[in-house]
Amino acid sequence: MKKNINTEIQILINRYNNGEFNDVLKKISLLVKDFPKNDFLWNLSGLSFQKIGNIKDSITSFQNAIQANAKNYAAHNNLALSLKYSKDYREAERILKELLKNNPNYLNAIVNLANLKNDTYFFEEAITLYERAIKIEPNSSQIYVNIAHILQTQNKIEEAKAFLIKALKINQNFARADELLSRLTNYNDSKNDEHLSEMLNKLKNPNLDEDSKARIHFSLGKGFEDKKDYEKSFHHLQEANYLRSKKSRSSIEFYKKKADDLKKFFSNFNLNSLKVNKNDKKKIFILGLPRSGTTLLEKIISSHSKVSTVSEIGFVFDEITKSIISNGLIDENKINIFIQTDLDKKYQSALDNFNVKNEFIIDKTLTNFWYIGFLKIFFPNSKIIHSYRNPKDNCLSIYKNYIPTNEKWPFDQKEMSEYFLIYQDLMKFWNQLFKDQIYNSKYENLIRDKEKHIREIIKFCELEWDNNCLNHHKNNNPIKTLSINQANKPIYESSINSSKFYEKKLSKLFNSLENLN
Repeated sequence: MKKNINTEIQILINRYNNGEFNDVLKKISLLVKDFPKNDFLWNLSGLSFQKIGNIKDSITSFQNAIQANAKNYAAHNNLALSLKYSKDYREAERILKELLKNNPNYLNAIVNLANLKNDTYFFEEAITLYERAIKIEPNSSQIYVNIAHILQTQNKIEEAKAFLIKALKINQNFARADELLSRLTNYNDSKNDEHLSEMLNKLKNPNLDEDSKARIHFSLGKGFEDKKDYEKSFHHLQEANYLRSKKSRSSIEFYKKKADDLKKFFSNFNLNSLKVNKNDKKKIFILGLPRSGTTLLEKIISSHSKVSTVSEIGFVFDEITKSIISNGLIDENKINIFIQTDLDKKYQSALDNFNVKNEFIIDKTLTNFWYIGFLKIFFPNSKIIHSYRNPKDNCLSIYKNYIPTNEKWPFDQKEMSEYFLIYQDLMKFWNQLFKDQIYNSKYENLIRDKEKHIREIIKFCELEWDNNCLNHHKNNNPIKTLSINQANKPIYESSINSSKFYEKKLSKLFNSLENLN
């Protein structure tokens, strides 16, 4: 029997490595009936649940593994990781610290604790832990990239670039390092031609995986755009988006239904029926599409002496989504139960884990635009700022970047235009429903008349004026986002009407956007 279970485990490992996570889970559910104390099976079950995004069941699996074998340190580490994903930072940290008491050199636990500290803005603690990890494993490119991310967040650009170069010396094909380095590099300066050539040569490597190829193509697209060689730039952007779209799933029909269901529910919902006694004036939600100017707003407002940011924390969006959706559909019964809960208190408890000291907190989770109705229920006195820009420029900017998602719409011209229509229509609905309660910040207006619009925004947030907001690029307040390098610079107009260079190349997308408007 022992030989049989070992054979079964090897088959499961092979299937797991091939990405057959649902098949692994089905098989394990049968095997644990005969082998309920097999901690390896439970740990592999937890890892598979993690991979398909079922964090709740992954936690149960890891707990079962630990119950079967308290010395399964991998299960402890993986449990902490799932708890972190579910935003239970305190318990995740407790488990990792306990692990490191018993195993001071357990690399995975050190790195995961560093990642947790990074996520919650304890940057110096995170860097100390990453440096501790490097002493144990000096050839980990990923750790150097993690440090570079923190340094970039702190606006220490040259230091960040130095760590990325170290990562590439260890592993020249580590495309994540190339991608981040390309964002921090101006290729209009010929001294950076060497990196462009290196990336072009990497594409010749037959062993480079498709995700790495996509990252390199996005980086080259940015590089050749810096050089104003738009033909070459688009060639690489097209290749990058093709590679990303191949392994992405279409969710457009889901989003159409989701938008319709939300509009139907809130059209018939009386917000005045809820008893409101909440002290939430000091929460500022910035939302909109990716690449719409939200990071610039975040940088400007968080430059105020009374404001901190937790950037794209995702807590509220995730809590609402898992509470109102059943089998891929919005469930009104679940909504009616959910709106009676204390999401505001759960959110504050999550925020208490972050190293933010100021009175006002910015949440820049972009996808919160889906749930403005719920923001008004749970945070009725909060400030909601919607950032938007020229549709062509916005969609082009999305198309030019590696967006971390498994969905197809950021990489496919037709789907992007459809998603934009859904977003635009839903925002029109929220603005009609909550007249004058949403500040709609047009990116182009903010760029062209900076002081006027910044003063309006600060007034809308019910903050006293602070001149630091006009000099946001001089402040090193940490911002975590794709656009941080641009937001750390003075306001510039070069991004306005940038779509004109790609009119013919993106005609399918742009024609659809013109029809929408």
